[in-house]
Amino acid sequence: MLAQSAPTVIWYQPLQSVRSAALQRRQEELRAAGFDVATYTEPRSFYPAATKAFLSAHAQGPVLFMISGLESESLAAISRVRMHSGYLPIMIELPEFNEELALHALYSGADDYCVNETSTALWVAKIECLLRRVRLPQDQTEKYPVPAPTSTHPITESKTAQWSLIDDGWTLVCPEGLKLVLTTTERQFLSTLCSQPDRRASHDQLLQSISEKNSPESDAVSGHNRLGVVISRLKRKATSEGLTLPIRSIYKWGYMFGAPIQVL
Repeated sequence: MLAQSAPTVIWYQPLQSVRSAALQRRQEELRAAGFDVATYTEPRSFYPAATKAFLSAHAQGPVLFMISGLESESLAAISRVRMHSGYLPIMIELPEFNEELALHALYSGADDYCVNETSTALWVAKIECLLRRVRLPQDQTEKYPVPAPTSTHPITESKTAQWSLIDDGWTLVCPEGLKLVLTTTERQFLSTLCSQPDRRASHDQLLQSISEKNSPESDAVSGHNRLGVVISRLKRKATSEGLTLPIRSIYKWGYMFGAPIQVL
């Protein structure tokens, strides 16, 4: 029975006050189906709760993150939760179906989506399907990369937990302090990407930043191929130095840097 496993849904609902009645009804229906639903509307309460879930994942029952809407705060939450947890499932809740927005959420790190107009039975089936991945015996869950406790929450925005571009953009520093010296092209790419609102830039913006002024790309295909090569090489270079870059593709549009970063 579902109620016996007591799975937890940590539901983040930023900027959803106009939909509060509909969301409240859905929460009650999920509770009636056997879920423990904890809701948050502010980042200052959601991110500490998410951190607690990461740190105790090996000791508690199944956990799933539900994030409502596709505002910038919702997408940022998806990216930040995914960056710190590669195994706890994330589901996006949409007021109505929109293929482009659903793809955007999935490429930002969500595992699946639910549409508010669909039945609670379908929601329960989707959540249960995702939770099967983390219902493992105690000895197996120990293999998950659960982060060690620290004095600060790993996903709260603080100067010590952010990436940084320093030395006029020539050096990338990860939250753990590891440094990556950049080439001219890498510097131009990251400086452009990380200086945009929400750290998102279109293919055209990024191509323009890495192209020589007098050498425009002959066609869109070759330009996108070059951009892909630059990003692939940068990720491999970072991996060889012990860094995992949170650069993510945004379907048919561009790229995003999926973590807080300071450009100094």
